[in-house]
Amino acid sequence: MKEQKKYYWIKLKTDFFNQETIDFLLSQENGCQYIVLYQMLCLNTANNNGEMATRIGEMIVPYDINKIVRDTKYFTFDTVAVALELFKKLGLIYQEEGEVLKISNFDDMVGSESSSAKRVREYRERQKALQCNTNVTQENRDKRLENRDKSIELDKDIEVISKETNLPYKEIIDYLNLTVGTNYKASSKKTKDLIKARFNEGFTLEDFKVVIEKKTREWLNDSKMRTYLRPETLFGTKFESYLNQNMNIEKSNENDFVKSGYYDWINEMTNYEWFNDETIN
Repeated sequence: MKEQKKYYWIKLKTDFFNQETIDFLLSQENGCQYIVLYQMLCLNTANNNGEMATRIGEMIVPYDINKIVRDTKYFTFDTVAVALELFKKLGLIYQEEGEVLKISNFDDMVGSESSSAKRVREYRERQKALQCNTNVTQENRDKRLENRDKSIELDKDIEVISKETNLPYKEIIDYLNLTVGTNYKASSKKTKDLIKARFNEGFTLEDFKVVIEKKTREWLNDSKMRTYLRPETLFGTKFESYLNQNMNIEKSNENDFVKSGYYDWINEMTNYEWFNDETIN
């Protein structure tokens, strides 16, 4: 069976440099070098349980200063010698029987895992990343749908506003004023709301004209009812019943109706005895 590899790393707490021992080392002239050397010793002894020694068969050969200088490469003999003495006094390393130096609290300083454990960990990390990507993808999809729905709602709002803006308020009120002889304003909010409500129900401009014509024929000469020839009454909830009222009035344009109404009035007036040709002239 193939021997599994093992991986090691240094575990540093967030307050590592705030510890009194580390702070003291940093205060020394070569303090930064001492810290780096200490960390390198932790790594170099990671697969040896923190022992600064080489095992040759049954024989244990402790590290000496020259060995450490060779292994660490970047430090002089004097720097290593002074550092080891400081490490021992500060309790960072200690000496076992046989003059073997060992890293104190080795298990707290160095972590390790086998190659199989590494594969399992990496697999779990990939699965977690895939899940995160799936969640992000779903989240992005939900956002796209939300944005699409908002866009549709905005388009509908724009369409409604456009329709409201393009409704023939003025044309309807002008037709009413011309037919009845009134002076209603097309800018009145109440009037516009009534007209908009009827258009929302599916009625057309021609329907408004027909209602105006029918009710004018019916109420104009009635002193009591003519006061109801107003937007509030004509364009209210009874609009449909007015439109379907059987009065044999055909849809016509405003000029034809006004002319027709005018000439009807002339013909009616000529039936009175006091109305003669001289009066007309």
